[in-house]
This record gives sequence, C-alpha cells and structure tokens, in this order.
Amino acid sequence: MNQPRDSVGDLLREFYRTFGMPDECPPPDVNVTTAFGDHVPPEEVDILRAALADNAARRQLHNCRALLDDLATRLTSEELLRELSGIALPAGRSVEELSLGVFWFALAGALDRRDSGLPVTPFDAKIDLPLPLKVQMTIQGSLVLRLYIALVYMREGVLAELIAASARAGGPCSGQIRRLLASDFVRRVRNALSHGSFSPCVAGLVFRDDDGAVVATPGMLNWLCTWLNLIQLQALAAGARSPHVSS
Repeated sequence: MNQPRDSVGDLLREFYRTFGMPDECPPPDVNVTTAFGDHVPPEEVDILRAALADNAARRQLHNCRALLDDLATRLTSEELLRELSGIALPAGRSVEELSLGVFWFALAGALDRRDSGLPVTPFDAKIDLPLPLKVQMTIQGSLVLRLYIALVYMREGVLAELIAASARAGGPCSGQIRRLLASDFVRRVRNALSHGSFSPCVAGLVFRDDDGAVVATPGMLNWLCTWLNLIQLQALAAGARSPHVSS
C-alpha cells in the first residue's frame, strides 16, 4: 500500500537541511503531515516556502555560518583571551558589567530544563500544557532571552568596546567577532529582537524587518548562542586579569 504524501514533513526537511543543523530535521520515516499537519497553520507553511526561495537570506546565513566555523576553532584556544588581556577596560567601565551579562545569559539558558527528556515549565503544577507548547515555551523562550542579552543588551556595553578596541589593535579573533556581530544575519536578528518583531513558528523563530523575514531554527540559534557565550566568558576572564583601566 502506498504511503500517504508527507508535504509538511518534506518542506520541513528541506528547510532544516538549508537553514538548520545536522540531524535537526524530522526522520525520513516519520510522516509529519499525518501526525501534526492539522496543527501547522497555512501561513507558517508559506513562511517556510518564502524562506527557501529567499536567496539573500541564504547568502546571509551562509556568511554567518562561515564566521562561526572560523570562530569555533579560534575560541577553543586562548587566542581571544590573549588579545583581550592586552586591552584595558575603558574608563568608567567595570568587570561587574561583564559579569552581569554572563550571569543573566546563564540564567536564561537555565530556563530550558528537562525531566526525562521532557521540557519543564513554571506552570506544570497548575496547567497541563500541550507538549508542543511546552517545547516552544522552554526552547524558544530560552533562546529569545539569551539572544536578547547577547545581541541587544551587551551590544553597546563594555564587551562591545573591548572587542572593538582589540580589533583596532589588530587582534584577528576580535576582528572576526566584529564581523560576526555586524553580519546581515545577526543584524537582522538583533534588530527584530530590539523592536519585538519576532514570533515562533513550526521550524523555529521568525525575525521580521524592513527587508522581510529571516527564519532561524533552534539548532542554528543555539549554536550561535554557544559561541556568543564563550566570547562573553573569555572577555570576563580577560577583564578580571586586567590590572588597570584606561584614562
């Protein structure tokens, strides 16, 4: 007997292969349309189709991935730590500003908690939430908060000033971080977060701006958050080492 066509699953698998991380897409033997098709709004299907047809968004994500691939190698060494250790904290800035950002980022990450693989929310004792909603609240909610702290709150703070000063001094890792933070993909995510123009969808999060929409998967955003967190931690370690402040 012929298997029923899986139009939603095929669309999701193509989207995740293009915009997501390895093994993030639904398994090929799972018929997503049969299992969840009725719960996927037609407008979200249209969003994914539009994203796959958006060549500019593809290029922006590709450039962001290339920068992250390079930084993934650099940040697992002490390259950034050495660069930032030679940079004095700007006048009027303190290590405490860095530590607050790192602490809040960690708190936001702790919101994505699991019990036997299932997400845990603050409402579990009072409301029996559907599993898809719980997943959305924990995974996507944690990502939104972490991205906001890393890309919006810390954008104009002491971390940005340290990275900029180190890049001007010729630090290659710091220069790559500046390029990452100024990349089109990251800029569009940051602008959407700062204006509140984002929303969840079946494949992740949709960030809207004047150029349209960019859709990012949880795996891709979590990968971005991983390296943003390591940048924060190494900057904090370097700031704590610095014996002086610039005048």
